Amino acid sequence: MNDDAKAKSPIKDLPVHMPGQSLDQHIQDVLDEKVLTYWMIIALMIILAGLEWYRQYFNLKPSPKTYTVIAIPVIAYSFWRMCKGVMEVEHLKLGRTGERAVGQYLEEKLRPMRCQVLHDIPFDGFNIDHVVIGPTGVYSIETKTHSKPMKGDAKVQYDGKNVSVNGFKPDRDPVVQAKANAHSLAELIERSSGRKVTVRPVVLFPGWFIEKQPAGVEVWVLNEKALPSFISNDKKILPPEDVSLITTHLKRFVISVDQNQ
Repeated sequence: MNDDAKAKSPIKDLPVHMPGQSLDQHIQDVLDEKVLTYWMIIALMIILAGLEWYRQYFNLKPSPKTYTVIAIPVIAYSFWRMCKGVMEVEHLKLGRTGERAVGQYLEEKLRPMRCQVLHDIPFDGFNIDHVVIGPTGVYSIETKTHSKPMKGDAKVQYDGKNVSVNGFKPDRDPVVQAKANAHSLAELIERSSGRKVTVRPVVLFPGWFIEKQPAGVEVWVLNEKALPSFISNDKKILPPEDVSLITTHLKRFVISVDQNQ
């Protein structure tokens, strides 16, 4: 028997997710399904039409008009779908860059505060971008990376309930999303570790100026630079052993999800 068949990986502790890992897969899916597919259709139509014109040139009883009539609308539709796919990929790449930049910043600033930082926690149909577990509690963080205008204001307003980005309401309410994510995370922690904790929902707009929000809000809406001070000023509620326990169970959860995919 081949010795390799009896071998096993030397890595016992599998790696947890990196910032933006789900977006990496999403980008690849969009490229495969919405860009490359339609590029192949366009190429096929061009080849078919070209072959018929070739046959006509060499008097091989061609019918190029028929193929061209078929090819033109197919190429136009495929080109339109391909352009939409490219735009979606660019949007996803911006989000991935934001998640990676925020993840790097959080690790740099929060680990010295005895906080653990995890990224890209997968759930059924969604993921939580970042999770912070530390002496002041557990934080579920949603990163919203928006392009800024070249000139003029770049402000996010938050009245405690609604968010507007330069006066425009986002298509998907980030406050509602953050609350739902925090609720799902709290349920997971209780189910896996037996610890019942209140998870603070956080929405981060990296690089944007956030106008002062009302005191006592349930959901924090901040830029990444402000979060460490908000966390450090929070009341300490978790002993080190609970921080370690919750972190361990969340890591195990992520690894188990990956293994079952």
